Order: sequence, then structure tokens, then C-alpha cells
Amino acid sequence: MTTQPSDRVIIIGGGLAGLALAQGLRKANPPIPFHIFERDTSAIYRAQGYRIRIWGDGADALKHLLPEHLWTAFEATCAQLTHGARKLNALTNEIGEMMIPRAAIPSGTPYNVDRTTLRSVLLAGLEEHISFGKVFESYEMDESSGSVIAQFADGTVEEGRILVGADGVRSIVRKTFLPELKPLDSEGRAIFGKTHLDKSGVMDQISSHLTTGGIIMTSDENGKLLKLFSEVIYFNRGSEGAAGFDLPPDYVYWVLCLRADVVEDGRLEEHNLLNLNSKESAKLAGDLTADWDDSIRSVFDNQNPDSTSTLSFFICDPENFKSSWENLRRERAGEPVVLLGDSAHPMPPVGAVGANTAFQEASDLFDTLVRVYSGSDSTGGVEELRGYEKRLVDRAIESIQKSTVGAGNFWGMWPLSELKPAMVWR
Repeated sequence: MTTQPSDRVIIIGGGLAGLALAQGLRKANPPIPFHIFERDTSAIYRAQGYRIRIWGDGADALKHLLPEHLWTAFEATCAQLTHGARKLNALTNEIGEMMIPRAAIPSGTPYNVDRTTLRSVLLAGLEEHISFGKVFESYEMDESSGSVIAQFADGTVEEGRILVGADGVRSIVRKTFLPELKPLDSEGRAIFGKTHLDKSGVMDQISSHLTTGGIIMTSDENGKLLKLFSEVIYFNRGSEGAAGFDLPPDYVYWVLCLRADVVEDGRLEEHNLLNLNSKESAKLAGDLTADWDDSIRSVFDNQNPDSTSTLSFFICDPENFKSSWENLRRERAGEPVVLLGDSAHPMPPVGAVGANTAFQEASDLFDTLVRVYSGSDSTGGVEELRGYEKRLVDRAIESIQKSTVGAGNFWGMWPLSELKPAMVWR
């Protein structure tokens, strides 16, 4: 099938959601033309995060999008999974009772995934369909043809039939398309890191509670709003399905969660946070846990400092979120632009949301685009895209509510009414 560039789907952002959508479009029969434009200069430009957990509807959605051989590779490259979660006293290294019993685990097979490895799987076969180093700036409509024109910082322009904004929480597409949505600064901060276990002597130094499987919630019992979320990641090596994909060494994945005001010197204020590099983040993790048990602190002492990063979490007020989308339908009806994943609904990745929601949306958008490109929609795709948006909003409101509860549990987030607008764009 011969297509023109103006007939393709333009995907802004090469994160998990955008790549999963692209795999679906490539798998479609006939394939739907697309191209991904990613701001990073290469697939390995920066750390892409660590462990994520996918299950239930999220896993079903990903399977729907991937060709069979990549789904096999996905399963083969997942880490071992131990169910349940327990509390650990940060000061004494005393383990508590099981917090989440097996019966409380959501239905469906859960998958423990290394984010970087998953991204490699999702990139497979897309080499000719992705351009790196493309910083999106704006878009405009070509009224004569009905196509959308994407403009980039290097002065180039790209034309397509539909524009998908999958460019993350700081989405530039959203800035233009949905300007009324005002994400809030949840004041939640997280230092993400990993500690490889193949280094000599590391296993002897680290608390055995952190290396025996399952999720561990380590709390500072002196009242400090500081929690360590961790899980050991052991890979199943030697599987034929994983051939061609490099697995990292086994490691302890950890996230140190806190509220910005826990650090009194202002390092975690949003305007300063963006300037923290990996080594400064690694040092901050050590400083915050100086009075913790030595065997727990060993996770930070032996961390890979180049892999450590500090992030802030945005959140949406459900009322502002809903009204923004309702006004969009009235004011920009018919515009062939849609949002996907974090770009559509910034929220903390807690409460079992995040990648699962993003994959569900990618699957939904894929099915929507199949109908649009089949010509079955007499409105030229307008009604199909609006239907996708409505389902996205309904699904996201539920996810935002879950993440709000999770943020309260993890770092004591203030009520939404007391939060300030986030500094989304510098």
C-alpha cells in the first residue's frame, strides 16, 4: 500500500505508550502509516527508569498491541515475581507482618518489568519509523488539506493526518492542545535508584529482607515523612524468547519517597529539583537516611550513582481535569490531535496506575485509529477520536483518584485545594 506523508500518524514522544501504540499500528492489517519523533538524541540518551509492574487490563492491552514474537520476548525478559508486601523498620531492621496478602493481588498474571529492557522490546522493528533529536515546538492545521503540521526546534516541519501527543508529563502538545489543564505540584519527591547485586560483597552487606523477594516498605519510625519502597529484581536468564535482548545484572530497585518540605534547605523545591544531577541525587539519598540501620543504608552506599535521579510528581484536580476536556470538545471539535499516557493526565505513579493506564489507552487508541483508517466513520474520524477522548477521561478520573490516595499514603500529600500549580515548563 502506497501512502503519502500527509496520511500518516505523527507520534510525538518515544516513551512506553508511544512505542506500544506504534507496534500496534505496524501490526495492523493493513499497517497504518506512522512516524515517531523523540526529543532524546538516542534510545540510550538517559536513564529510562527501573522496575514497573504490569498486570490485568494493562497486560492484556500490551499483548493486544505487540506481534506474537515481541510478546514472547516481553514475557521472557520479565523478572521473577514474589507476591505480597511487608514493612521494615528503617532504624532497627525489624521486619513486620505481610501488608498485602496474595488474595489482595489484582486478577491476571502480573509481570515484573525492567523499564529499560521493556523499552528495548518495544523499539524492536521500529528503527526506520523513529527519529531522535526532534524537539517538538508547536503544531498548526492546514485548513485546505485537513492535515496537521508539526513544527520542530531545528526548523523542520512534518505533515500528518493525526497528531498523537505522547510526550510525557511536561507535554508540549498538551500545552497547545489543552491549555486549561493546570497540573498541580503534589510536593511529592522521589529519588529513584538501583543497586546491582553482582558487585563483590554486596549481598553480605545489604539486609537480607531487601534481597529475598517481594515488595518492602521501609519506614522511618521517628516520625519523619520518609519511606523507602524497594524490590529485588532477579531475572530468568537463558530463555530462548529473550534472545537478542540484553538483561541487566540483578539489582535492588528502590525509591525513596518524601514530601518536599522534609528537606529544609530547599533542594527539593521544584525550581531547584530540575538542576539536581545523578550524583547529587545519590548523595541526597544517603544524607536523608544517615540514621538508618547500616544494613539498609548499604543499598545507598552501593548504589549505581549514575543511575540515580530525583523526580517531582504532578497531579490533576479532577474537576479541572474534567472541565478542561469538556471545554476542549466545544472549542476544538474536529481537530485531529489526541493525547496519550502521562501527557493526557499527569499523576503520581502510585496506586497501581501509570504504565497500566497508559497501555490501556494505547490499545484503545490503536483500535480507534484502525476504525478511522478503515473509513467506517462518516465524519472522517472526528467522532471516533472524540469517543476515545471520552473513554480516556473516564478512565483517567478513576486513576487520578487512586493516585491521590496513594500519594497521601506515600508522602502525606496535602489536600488538593492546598497545592500550588506545578512549574511544568521552564
